[in-house]
Amino acid sequence: MKSIIIMLFSLFFSSSFSQTYTPFDTISLDKRNVFLKEFKIRNDQKIKEIKNKYSGKISKEIQAVYSSQFEDFSRTINKKELYFDEKIQNYGQKILDEIIRNNADLKDQKLAVYFSRDPEANAYSIGDGTIIFNLELFKYLNDEAEIGFTICHEIAHYILNHREESIMKEITAQNSKEAKALEKDIKKSKFNKLAKSESFAKDKMYSRKHKSRIQEFQADSLGFSYFKNTHYNTASSLNLLRNLSKTDIETDSLPRVSYPKNFTTKNQKFIKDWIAMEDYSKYSYSKDNVFKWNVDSLKTHPDCELRIEKLKKLITNNKANYYTDKTFFDELKKRINYEQIYSNYYIGNYGQSLYEALILKEKTPKNIFLRDMIGLNLAALAKAKKEMRINSYIPLINPNEQTKSQQYYFNFVSNLTLSELEQLASDYKI
Repeated sequence: MKSIIIMLFSLFFSSSFSQTYTPFDTISLDKRNVFLKEFKIRNDQKIKEIKNKYSGKISKEIQAVYSSQFEDFSRTINKKELYFDEKIQNYGQKILDEIIRNNADLKDQKLAVYFSRDPEANAYSIGDGTIIFNLELFKYLNDEAEIGFTICHEIAHYILNHREESIMKEITAQNSKEAKALEKDIKKSKFNKLAKSESFAKDKMYSRKHKSRIQEFQADSLGFSYFKNTHYNTASSLNLLRNLSKTDIETDSLPRVSYPKNFTTKNQKFIKDWIAMEDYSKYSYSKDNVFKWNVDSLKTHPDCELRIEKLKKLITNNKANYYTDKTFFDELKKRINYEQIYSNYYIGNYGQSLYEALILKEKTPKNIFLRDMIGLNLAALAKAKKEMRINSYIPLINPNEQTKSQQYYFNFVSNLTLSELEQLASDYKI
């Protein structure tokens, strides 16, 4: 179905960017099959290395983790979340080539960069030389150098073998005499069993996250040593981290006047009850989670300010801005909001996709692509409402976690009946 949608966009939409948009391709069956075949070969080689390196129960458990992660990531690939569009793939390769060309010790490494539709502003190494860069991160980038530093950072994770190190330490800790004795003690306890279990779980989680934050500092350091050898401006590493600290802040909001404007259609009048909203400030929303976690101890990545302070000491020059392809970078920056609206729809985040489409429509009200995406998301939400699963896409109101704009939007969609959703979706069809 979704491949047909992309074909329709390609066939019937003109190249006028202010009116239409054609998403990047993640459909390519041939390229996807080649990737999966090569991914399996690399994973099988890793399993073979583990068998030679470890023994007994530890070896089997590490192999099981790698096999499970292989299956999980393969499912991601088969859901067509990775981009195989030639233009965007070539762009990632140009940046990777710039890094490798200026770092002799990376020339024999089998490295690759792929972009993903994943809506989290993040990048990561899957441990075999493959780096995944979520396109959502482009929203927070100012120049290509920030992409370069991100890729250098992820290369460092791979070179330092952080993935295997983390898996091995976790499994070793789980099988230690101390852990076994503590588990046995908890099982035998007649009193305070829950409190002891919570304490044990928190200690394990804090230890894991502490080790992860240490690895992030290590990857920053080694990654910067690669980055400084390129033509990129090294100061951009600081800009990247400053921008990353803002990824959980909503950059735009949906004005309330847009609701009557967008939801008064040919066959459906706007109903005032749709915007009726309780005063949620009167409700008590606990900010504590069930176990009352120390939130700072749960952060995988160190606070960006701490990382910035460490990197500042490494920067010795401020080069001019450098691009392997500035034209394409600028194109991506222009496309990113449109691309992520489609990506959220594509992977099933219908509520988020509709919200972002409505926000962008305020700036380009006659855009055909946005009109069609609003219709597709309304239809998907209507189907979910009919199947009593709409809460999977439209969460309950929580003032502690949502902006005023988000609360108003979630409340609005929740007030729509099934027949009203279906009528709005029908009226938005071409």
